[in-house]
Amino acid sequence: GSNMTGIALTIAPLNYNPSPNGVDLGAGTGIGLTFNQAVKAGSGEVTLRQVGAAGTVVQTWGVGSSITYSNGDEISMSLVSDLAYNSVYHLSYPSGCFTNTGGDVSYVGTGYTFDTRTLGYQLFKWGRNQNGAIGDNTVVFKSSPTQVPGTTWLTLNDAVQSKAVSAALKNDNTMWAWGMYGYGNLGLNEQAPSGSGHSSPVQLPGTWTGTPTVGTQTAMYNRPGGELWVAGTNQAGALGQNDITQRSSPVQIPGTTWSSGRKTKGMNQEFSMASLKTDGTLWIWGKSQYGDTTWGHNQMYSSPVQVPGTTWSQISYANSVVLTIKTDGTMWTWGTNGDGQLGHNDATTYSSPKQVPGTTWSKVGNAEKGCAAIKTDGTLWTWGYNNDGVLGQNQSEPTKISSPVQVGSDTTWSDLQGVSGNTLIALKTDNTLWGWGRNTDGELGLTDRTEYSSPVQIPGNWGVLGAAGALKNA
Repeated sequence: GSNMTGIALTIAPLNYNPSPNGVDLGAGTGIGLTFNQAVKAGSGEVTLRQVGAAGTVVQTWGVGSSITYSNGDEISMSLVSDLAYNSVYHLSYPSGCFTNTGGDVSYVGTGYTFDTRTLGYQLFKWGRNQNGAIGDNTVVFKSSPTQVPGTTWLTLNDAVQSKAVSAALKNDNTMWAWGMYGYGNLGLNEQAPSGSGHSSPVQLPGTWTGTPTVGTQTAMYNRPGGELWVAGTNQAGALGQNDITQRSSPVQIPGTTWSSGRKTKGMNQEFSMASLKTDGTLWIWGKSQYGDTTWGHNQMYSSPVQVPGTTWSQISYANSVVLTIKTDGTMWTWGTNGDGQLGHNDATTYSSPKQVPGTTWSKVGNAEKGCAAIKTDGTLWTWGYNNDGVLGQNQSEPTKISSPVQVGSDTTWSDLQGVSGNTLIALKTDNTLWGWGRNTDGELGLTDRTEYSSPVQIPGNWGVLGAAGALKNA
């Protein structure tokens, strides 16, 4: 040892996610690795296959091109579509896939399998119960979480424009919708005067999958096989059917490669819709009010049109503001910007994607005029118009912040959701749920109607986030 001049190093994974020994991991656990050294971009490709389906490739990730880095040695990969239930998957890291930053040490590669099973959750809703949107067979406002009957719920709708409507998927692949149906917007084959509603869940015919996206005018649902179906009013071609005819039952958008996971779809009230495909492309259709469809002002397309790029991974679309994240961790926004909602340190409307500084963004969400995002280090950032304290900056007076500002100092935020009006709710990694902003109708589930300008915990242990609601383990 006295003649030793250096110590040899190897590159090796310290932690796998999902863990080869993991049991009952959450549906949103993600996929990733933590290494003992910083990893070099462009040094290989990770492949996920479904076992038993002729080795079908589900998704691939290129190191540095479609993988998000955190602290250089932590790798996280986002799925563009939900995995199948009760299936076995094989995740492989080939030799040379990960190389250290110096380029002199490579990981030899490995592969392992993990299986999925059917989950079942309890579903809770709260806030304004207009048209029975909570689903407890009443139209009474609820300022604390109220359970919707059943213990086999799987996903809850994530549209921002959802004050009067709800939709959720059960683990038997049945889809249920309730609340206002005045425009055929729920896809239940009903057309009725505005104000009509269901105060209990009603089943949609057929087999469905993924996270629904519903609003007071339109709805988007996924079916197995990468299908996307829409219903509701069709002003300006919002249903993507190359016409302007209203549909009260779901009709299919052409194609079989649409993504079905959370934050892969969005809608701007009744005017336009957007959705990702599994190849990383982003498509928008309908009417552009403020350049939010990337085609300029007052343009209309009644069939999907592609936004340039092939590495999109998330979208949050509401109130003529589009927030997106690419697979490299960059965030891009466009649309109306009078209150700084786009995060570009100005009030200029942009009709094409413009990058917000940073390369470590992981989740996005927006409310009425307040926007938010989470970084890979678990920090939470907000910007836009701070009406009702929606930016969580402990400021009650309306102010405008046109660049992202961190909320507190916590580093354990994991997911977020905008709610109709100036309200945001977010999850932490310990499954605690937090809310802030407007609370006139009990939108925060805190048993009161008090406005909060900083995050306040909503009691309980939660699993999956949705619009004005969340799921708990059954």
